[in-house]
Amino acid sequence: MAQIAITLLTKAIEYDLNGRKLESLKLYEDGIEALLKESKAEVDPKRKQHFQAKIIEYMNRAEQVKALITRWRSRGEIRDKIHVVDGATGYSYARVFGKYMTDEVKELMVEEPYVRDHYQICNLVMLCELAVTSCRNLKFVKLLTVRDKKQNDEQGRAFQTLQESLKKQGVEFFVEYSEHMHDRQVILSNGYIIKIGRGLNYFKPVGSKYSLGAFNYHFRECRETNIDVFYCPENDKS
Repeated sequence: MAQIAITLLTKAIEYDLNGRKLESLKLYEDGIEALLKESKAEVDPKRKQHFQAKIIEYMNRAEQVKALITRWRSRGEIRDKIHVVDGATGYSYARVFGKYMTDEVKELMVEEPYVRDHYQICNLVMLCELAVTSCRNLKFVKLLTVRDKKQNDEQGRAFQTLQESLKKQGVEFFVEYSEHMHDRQVILSNGYIIKIGRGLNYFKPVGSKYSLGAFNYHFRECRETNIDVFYCPENDKS
């Protein structure tokens, strides 16, 4: 157990220093949990004290990283505003996200409460395809969403499949569930935050699977929504 904790926390520090904050936070949390188990099982008072001191040290750093991520989500200067009218076309993910998905992006976080129905999961997959294609240094994707209460767990199986598929491209995928979500946004580690009123699911169903827009969403009609792009300057990330 101690070796597992050491491995996780060593990697957390490495990713933290390399700017991979989302992934480092997950590793800090997993490493701290492993250390807590080790501390509870330890009978030697000196070793127990050592573990407890390390737990406090890593918890403090994890809180700093968490506070940093919170600032990314809540701060930033407006860079672009787009109003999509009902029935408009030409607003594929490539247009909305493409120019912000650069090689500087190592991580992205998707905050989207509704990723449970088939078409919603497909929209997430489509965004991940764009990210993997456009961000050559992408290493980590985190999804914050609401857990589907259906008993068949189609959502869980879909996320597992996506996780395995992304792993083949060298990208880790992690899902966190929350029942109290408000914001719908995509946060890129190069400082850009794209907020869409309807989240990822602003496309209308296509009339026929043989119509334009069935696969290329540039041709797909949209529902009315607002898109706001924010940028958090580098000196705001410290």
